[in-house]
Amino acid sequence: MRIALIGDIHANLPALRAVIADVASIGADAAFCVGDVVGRGPHPNEVVDELRLLEIPTVQGNWDEAVGMDREQTGASWASSEAEAAGLGSMTWTAQHMTDENRAWLRQLPQTIRTNLDGRSLFLFHGSPLRANEYLWSERPSRVLARIASDEADDIFAFGHTHEAFHRVVGPAHFVACGSVGCGTEGDARARYAVVYIGEPGIAVGFRSVTYDQQSVVDDMAAAGLSIDLLREPPAVHPNVAVEATRER
Repeated sequence: MRIALIGDIHANLPALRAVIADVASIGADAAFCVGDVVGRGPHPNEVVDELRLLEIPTVQGNWDEAVGMDREQTGASWASSEAEAAGLGSMTWTAQHMTDENRAWLRQLPQTIRTNLDGRSLFLFHGSPLRANEYLWSERPSRVLARIASDEADDIFAFGHTHEAFHRVVGPAHFVACGSVGCGTEGDARARYAVVYIGEPGIAVGFRSVTYDQQSVVDDMAAAGLSIDLLREPPAVHPNVAVEATRER
């Protein structure tokens, strides 16, 4: 069984459509979204409409909750005051342009989804099982992931929020950070997502990077008065997390 895991779309419609086409091309049996559907990018309504049309099960990210509930902050971590100001400007713009129907859809998204696929338990969340705005970075110590695995007892844990793409095995549990559909990495603006292969005897994980029409997104960001850096600026690692990783790994 082949499962596509997408997330951190961040209102980037061309990236989402390119990924959906790629998911279809590899013959995935199902697709799930780990949240942060909106925010940062210029196509919040269009991305929500696409996910609703395709009926892709989606968990609520911190941006989704903030926009849906009309919060003043998203709970995201930023590398500089300039980046934070741009992020808050994006949140305000997004809230002003979302339809009432799509804001209501964001509000009702579940914080977690648990499902059984081919005899394996898949648990989806955005940041962590407890908080959508907690970052499970690739450098987090194994004891953090082991505690989650012990508390939840699932086979596969799928999440986003960091925009990283990685796979770690802790005991019998597989932790899969899906990468970001809408936000690229430095020097690589491609859309990224994860593919989980469930079979006998084990589980395998791969990652795919997909090209899309980036110039159209740049143009739409400019037309909306949003900085293109919003789709290039990764979340910031809190200093305490870096210290924790150094001490525990």
